Amino acid sequence: MPKALRTLSLSFAETHLTHFGGLVLLQRFCQSLALRRRLQRRVQMPQCQGDYVPADLISALLYAVIVGLRRINKTELLQYNGTFLDLLGLKRFPNETTLRRFLQGLTPRSVRQLVSLHDWLCTQLGALPVARASLIFAVDSVVLTRYGHQPGARIGYNPKKKGRPSYHPLLCFDAQRQEFWHASLRPGDAATNTGVVFFFQRCLDKVPAGLWRDWIRVRSDAGYFSGKFIGRLEKLGLGYVLVAKECAPIKRRAREARFQKLPNGWEVAEFSYPPHRWPKARRFVVVRRPIPEGPAEAQQLTLFKDRRYAYSVFVTNLDLAPWRGWNFYCPRATIEKHIRELLYDLPLGKIPSRNWLANVAFFHLVLLAYDLVHWFKRLCLPVECATATIETVRADFLVLPARLVSRAGRNVLQLPKDYVQRAAFGAAFQKASQLRLPQKM
Repeated sequence: MPKALRTLSLSFAETHLTHFGGLVLLQRFCQSLALRRRLQRRVQMPQCQGDYVPADLISALLYAVIVGLRRINKTELLQYNGTFLDLLGLKRFPNETTLRRFLQGLTPRSVRQLVSLHDWLCTQLGALPVARASLIFAVDSVVLTRYGHQPGARIGYNPKKKGRPSYHPLLCFDAQRQEFWHASLRPGDAATNTGVVFFFQRCLDKVPAGLWRDWIRVRSDAGYFSGKFIGRLEKLGLGYVLVAKECAPIKRRAREARFQKLPNGWEVAEFSYPPHRWPKARRFVVVRRPIPEGPAEAQQLTLFKDRRYAYSVFVTNLDLAPWRGWNFYCPRATIEKHIRELLYDLPLGKIPSRNWLANVAFFHLVLLAYDLVHWFKRLCLPVECATATIETVRADFLVLPARLVSRAGRNVLQLPKDYVQRAAFGAAFQKASQLRLPQKM
C-alpha cells in the first residue's frame, strides 16, 4: 500500500486552477450564440462604475447561477478561480455590492429588452435541430416565500391559510422539450389565475410563425379552471385539458356518469355540464379507479374520493376518447420537476433585493440561465441526457477540476485523466463550437 505523505509544504501561487472546468462547454456554447455581443447591442443598460461593463455583469450572474451558487453574497468563492475568470474574460469576479448595485440600477426598459432577447433566442434555438411541429403548453404557479421586507411580497390571497409574505409567479413551459416559455412575477396575494388570460396571450405572441393553432395544446391544473380562460382558449382555436374544480355539482355528476370498464380495472365516463355562470355546457371526462390507488402520479391527479373509488375529472374540447384524454394530461406532472429545478438547482427562491425591479430582473436572469442549460443539453449532449436535470448536468459535465496552461502559444485546459464522460465531453465541445443560429439579429 502507498504510504501517506509525511512531509508537505503549502504554496498559494497557482492562478489557473478551478473546480468548474466543465464550464468551458457552456462558455463555448454562449460564445457560439454571441451572447455577450447580443447583450451589448440588444439590451441598453446604464453604464457601470469601475472595471465592468453591463454585459460582463449579466454574464457573471448567469454563470454564477448555472454553477450552483445559491446567493449573491456567496460569489466571493469565484474571485479566486483563475480559469473561471479567464473563461469570462475578467480579471476579478465582481463582488456582492457591485452585483446588487447593478441589479438595482436597471431600468424597466432594460428588463424588457433582456426578456425580449431571451424570447428571440428561444425562437431561434427552437428551430434547432428541427423546427417544432406542435406545442404543448403547461401552465402553473409557485409560491416563493420571502423573509424580511421586500416589495410585492405579501401574504397569500386565501385568508384561511396563514403564511409568510411571498411572491406568486406564473410560469409556462414547453412540455415537449421541457424548456421554459414565459413567466410573470406577481405579488404573493395574487390568486392562481389572476392575469392568466393576458399572460397566455403573451405566450401565444412568442409562437413561431407558421405553426398552426390547431397544433397547440394546453394543459393545467384546477387553479385555472374558469369560464373566462376556457372561453379565451376556445376563441383562439386551441385544444385544452384542464382539471375541474372540486365542487358539489361536478362531483355529483361524476358519480352518476355511465362508466365503461377498462382492462386494467379502471373506469371512464364523460358528461356535458355548464358550471355556474358559464354561457354554455362543456365536455367533462371522468376517470375513476378502485381504492387503494395505483401509481404515484394517479395520487397527484385525484380530485376527490368516495368509499370505493378515487375520481379525476377534466374539462376538454379535444376529440379524444376519455382514456386518451387522461393519458394526454398525465405528463403534466413533469412541470413539478421543472419548478423543483428552478427552486433547488437554481436560486429562484433566493431573490436577493428589496428593490422590486431588481427582483424582477434577477427572476428573469434565473429563467434565462435555466434555458441556457436546457438548450445546451438538447443541442450538445448525448440523447440519453435529454431528461437529465440541471443538477445532473452540473455534476456530470460542469463541476470538474481543471488547470489552464499555455503550450507552444496555445491554451490547453487540463482535465482529469480517468473522467468517465470523456467522449461525451469532447463531442459536446465540438457541437458547441460548431453551433450557428439560423438568423442574425
